[in-house]
This record gives sequence, structure tokens and C-alpha cells, in this order.
Amino acid sequence: MSNSTFSSFPTSASSIAAPTGENPPIADRLELLKQSLGAQVPYTAGVLPAKAEDLIVYYDVEGESFPRRIDLGNATETDLEGLSAACQKATFGVDKTDILDETYRKAGKMDLSKFATRLDVVTSGLLAAIRPDILQGQNADTNKTLSAELYKLNVYGPGSFFKAHKDTPRGESMIGSLVVVFPTAHAGGALTLEHGGTAWTFDSAAELAASTHIPALAYISFYSDVTHAVEPVHSGHRVTLTYNLFLCDENPNPAPGHRIVPDPERVFEDLLRSLLADSAFLPVGGFLAYGLTHQYPMPIEPEIEWVNGRRTLPVGRLGPVLRLLKGSDARIRTVSERVGLNTYVKMLYDSGENYDGDITGHDVLVDDVLNTDDVYNYLGGELQAEIEKRGTILARDEEREKDVRERGAQRAIKIGRPYWPAEEPKQASVEAAPVHWVTKITELNRVCSHYIRYGNDASMGHVYGNAALFVRVPAFNDRV
Repeated sequence: MSNSTFSSFPTSASSIAAPTGENPPIADRLELLKQSLGAQVPYTAGVLPAKAEDLIVYYDVEGESFPRRIDLGNATETDLEGLSAACQKATFGVDKTDILDETYRKAGKMDLSKFATRLDVVTSGLLAAIRPDILQGQNADTNKTLSAELYKLNVYGPGSFFKAHKDTPRGESMIGSLVVVFPTAHAGGALTLEHGGTAWTFDSAAELAASTHIPALAYISFYSDVTHAVEPVHSGHRVTLTYNLFLCDENPNPAPGHRIVPDPERVFEDLLRSLLADSAFLPVGGFLAYGLTHQYPMPIEPEIEWVNGRRTLPVGRLGPVLRLLKGSDARIRTVSERVGLNTYVKMLYDSGENYDGDITGHDVLVDDVLNTDDVYNYLGGELQAEIEKRGTILARDEEREKDVRERGAQRAIKIGRPYWPAEEPKQASVEAAPVHWVTKITELNRVCSHYIRYGNDASMGHVYGNAALFVRVPAFNDRV
């Protein structure tokens, strides 16, 4: 997703082709399905022509009765030093606390109450430029759009920087950030991004210097769970506006029209349809499972409530997460629903995962975060039995079994004990639902539950579940 020309940015899924003619084996098509989900990057960036009035900023200076005015399209070094001096030292958030540490972040900030800008993200075309990419994967009938709220002005002078971090979410519907860079003379200050083991760089100073539009603004927008950093500014001043982006409901009665389906999404849909048309693919039904590639606001361990003497728990708390999906996660939901499949965000637990023994349990699919406060694990089997009673046991395919073994070995190393995996995968003692894991489970949306563990003494134990995306596939006779 890009509106710029820097070379590190992949622009198409041309290397991933949907099957034509005779279908390849199911395993090969599942691998292609996985590859098609990787054909997306978690940001969009570019340079946009600007009006002269878009570059005017008014700001307060302590002790002065009237605001100052600065034209960031024609600002002198003295002008920029004045703006920088009027800023406070920038902090950053750690566990809901603002921290000032200039070894980690050195920059100036100005809160909304201290400045005013003529720039409008709607009339300038900024929101329209980023919307298709940030909302990529969202189907037209989900009726979602973007809203942008101005958050801060920042000034990065010579030697300023901000080490790798993630933005603090400003609400459950916050989907990302938009950073607008003014065309002030500066060198350095490139924004580097990392997600899923891949890194990108957007050098706004170089992009603005190369732009044929005068005046112009550089912009970059990225999802809120993307790790990013501002590299040191070598000279000049890098002046930015940051907007928080929120996913919100559009007009409930939108005008009729159609959405142009991007190539990666089209390839994904063609592959999925070819699998569903194959009688050898999940003939009695089952699930397609996907590890989530982005972080979302997850519910915590629920409180137990007692109604008329009966134990009750809240229900449906993972449903809203399904509507907040972004990027390739949203693409999975959109395409699956378009071909008639039901899609869910659910919790996956390994009923044998604990820190005292090897993994010998089953994958258990649960509708909500487990509450295990009332579980007393005396002999080691009570917790396993309770988890399996509360969910649906899934059969492990070859890829999932390999993943479980690797995680077991890593955990054994972490706690300093040997790991002896079973020679043969343990089979479920009850009928298990078939599942194909297209992409590995991730720990980006991990939630902890507590239980009472007994050994020589009682202690607090922990069991972890990971949210994942599950698509229910009907039996072949029910999908033709």
C-alpha cells in the first residue's frame, strides 16, 4: 500500500498466482493461500500537493499575550528555533504513564491547546489518500470508514530522535496513526517501521526534496501495533502533525456502488473457492484457522457472577474484535464472508500447556477468555479436564503439531529443564473437529487466566490463551 515511489515497498501480488486448469494438491493451495496473505504491508505513505494556507501554524508562547504565526513552507532557521523553543520536552507512554527520558526520546511537543493549524485532512485529500490502504480488507458492506483526530505537533531539531516504540491506543476503535511532515529544510529523521519481522524506511526529507510539487506535504500512515522509530535528525528541523485514526461507522444508508478488489484479495478468494469446490477438502467439515497478524483490544479474564445460585459468565465479548480487524486479518474475514463462510475470533488453549510438564494436551477452541478462578489443580489433570469441558477439541494438522513441539522445546529451554517430545503425536480421546492452520498461531493477542495449583503448597498458576481467526467450513455436501 503506497502512494510514493521509494524502492523498499512491494506493490503487487504478481508473484502469487491463483491456480488455473487442473487444481494442485490441497497442501499446495493452502500454502498459496498463506502466501497471498503476506502480500500486504502495514502502512501507506507519499507526498501530497498542498495549498499555501495549509502550511500556516499559530502557536502560543509563554508570557506573550498574542499567538505567533509561522509559515512552514517558507520558515527561516530563526522561525523554526522559535517554534522549537515554545515546545515542551516530549514524553512517551509506558503502562498508561507518561515518561520523560531523553535517552529514549528527544524531541519537542505542543499540545492541542497551544497551537492551531489551517490544515484540514479531509479537504486537503490526506484522508482520501490513506483510506483505501488503511481500510484494505474491509468489505464495502461493513459500512466502516476512517475518522482522524489531531493529537500533537512535534519538532525534531538537530540530534533529536525517538527509539523504537508502538503508539499508545487512545480508544478501542483506534486503528492507526497519520503523521504529516511539513516541508521544512532538514536532513535525517527518517521513520523506520517493523512488523512481523520485516522492516521498512520512509525518508520524508528525501521525498519532499525530490517532489515536483511546491508546496507539498509528506505523510505516512500505519497501524497502531506497528513498531516504529524516528532516526536522528542531522540538521534542520523536522516538524510534524500526528493524527489518531479511528474506525467508525459510515452513513447507515450509503449510496450504491462497488469496491475494486485488490489483487492479493482476489487471489486469496480464487484459492479459497477452489478449495471449497474440492470434495477432498474437509469433506465432513471443519475449520480454517489463521494466526492474527495485528494486535486488538482483548477482553480480560471475566468475573464470575452468580444469578439465582448459578455460576454465569458474560458472553459474546470477542464479537466486537471481529469488526476491528485490519490488514490481512480483515481480508480473511471479508473474503470468507463473501463466499458464504462464518468467521469468528475465538480463543485457543492447549489443555496440556503448563510449566511443570511437557505438552500432552489438546487444542481447545473456546468462545471467550476462560475464567479458571474456581479450578483447583491437585493432580495436574483437573485443569486439563476443565479446559476441554468448556470448549471444542480440535484435531492438530501436521503444521500445528510441528508448531506445538517447537513451542514446547522453547518453553523447556526458557525454564531450564529437558524437553522430551512424544514419539507420536497424542490423539484426542474424543472426536475432534478437523482444522487446517493456514498461518501459525501468534501471541499478539494473548490473555492470562489464573487457577489454584497445589504441590507442597498452594500457589497461583497461570494458563494462557491466544486469540485467532477461525472460519467454519461446512461439509462438502452442504457447500455445493
